[in-house]
Amino acid sequence: MNQKRKPLTFVDYKQLTTLYAVDRDLIRHSIAICEPLVIEALDIHAQRHLWRGELPVYPVMTTPQDNGGWGHLMPLWFKPQERPIPFYAMNNWALFALVYAHSFGPSDEARQLVQQIFTVENLVRVVVGTNLQLPFLPTTQGRGRFFRNGMLPFLLSILWLDQETRRAWLRLHKLGGQRFVVRQGLASYEDSTTMLTELEYSIFGRLERNNITTDEKVVAFLSPADGSTGSTEIPSLLNLYQAMFGAIGLGITALAAHYRDKPLEAWRDWILTEITMPYRMPDYGIEAIESVINEQ
Repeated sequence: MNQKRKPLTFVDYKQLTTLYAVDRDLIRHSIAICEPLVIEALDIHAQRHLWRGELPVYPVMTTPQDNGGWGHLMPLWFKPQERPIPFYAMNNWALFALVYAHSFGPSDEARQLVQQIFTVENLVRVVVGTNLQLPFLPTTQGRGRFFRNGMLPFLLSILWLDQETRRAWLRLHKLGGQRFVVRQGLASYEDSTTMLTELEYSIFGRLERNNITTDEKVVAFLSPADGSTGSTEIPSLLNLYQAMFGAIGLGITALAAHYRDKPLEAWRDWILTEITMPYRMPDYGIEAIESVINEQ
């Protein structure tokens, strides 16, 4: 049955603020869990950056008001050129979690899986695991795209979850990715890759300096002035933020399908080869994404 997605509200957000509160100990714990896995996966690419056997990163806690201009919308970010690298982690991930979970759709299956595994601990671990890889991956020389190249470390961080949680996270992203393909009409594009690239520029251009820092701003963010999620010509910030999570779902689903036969669980056998060569190519992930789009 085709279920209609319920609009997000400020009440939804406030109900999550306690559940998705984040402190320094949780960030440190997630780094401690993911760091040895990152070093193992990136191998020589990580070894050259180690300092006393560890990756040179440290957490810096922020609030939406002093979160580098990202407000509520980017709960963790870093400055890759600095050494050691500060990981700026916001003290509450409720808005991020709300829109992320909403991207999986309104089905009973999605709701049940979100309730079971979309916890603050798992969310922080996946985001930390992804970001912990990014500064140490080999360069794409400016040709990389977040919705394609950036999905490989994202997928890998999901594979580091326990088996049942991993399966559920991948299923949620498949549901979200399928929904994104339909809602964006990607099957009708002759060049869906170019469309995704343009969408990526639009999204991150709007997210930076977004000024979503207070409850009043969150209310406005969740309720665009025209009462919709934005027009086709000028999408609202909420519309673009939702599209970001849909594109993430598509990218992760595409790569998961691409690597399934390797298989996924045996990431140690293939990840170094992938990040050393295919990952660095400008066409990385295109065929995998187009395959998913054509299935719809």
